[in-house]
Amino acid sequence: MKTKQEYINALECITKEYYSTVRFPEECNKFNRYLRLFEGLVNEHFEEKQETNLEHFEDDIATVGFDFAIKDGKIMSCKDCCCSECRFDDSDVACYTLRLHWLYQAYEEKIRLTQFEYDLINTYSDCHARCKFSDCKQLRELKDKGYFQNVDNYTPIRDILECYEVKKS
Repeated sequence: MKTKQEYINALECITKEYYSTVRFPEECNKFNRYLRLFEGLVNEHFEEKQETNLEHFEDDIATVGFDFAIKDGKIMSCKDCCCSECRFDDSDVACYTLRLHWLYQAYEEKIRLTQFEYDLINTYSDCHARCKFSDCKQLRELKDKGYFQNVDNYTPIRDILECYEVKKS
């Protein structure tokens, strides 16, 4: 299979060749319509579709049912999880609303942390749900020294702990 850039280069060559000869305006309009159609097909073919949480966790959700919770990054039955330990616990929004919103979000790969990084960030696990990595001065300073390179500054601590994977040394 050719790459997207190769298709685009071919379209540019075809366009140059076509316009190198004298054409009637009607022919040019027709050619431009076909060219736009082909460009759209190339873009659609090479479009990268991001997998949603629903698509990624479909089998797990089918096993436990739609009334599920997420605790420590794992899907489980809502009955087997305390609300305060669930990712969807929020006093302002109903958990089923947050669950539905989460299902259609793009799936994010696990954040890779060293055991030291995980142990350190885990000491912040009791901070409020909206506490972000950038809210913690010590973590920011360690990031400046080379730690936590895979962590975005605006990610909530809770999300980091739910979506981590310890690197094997």
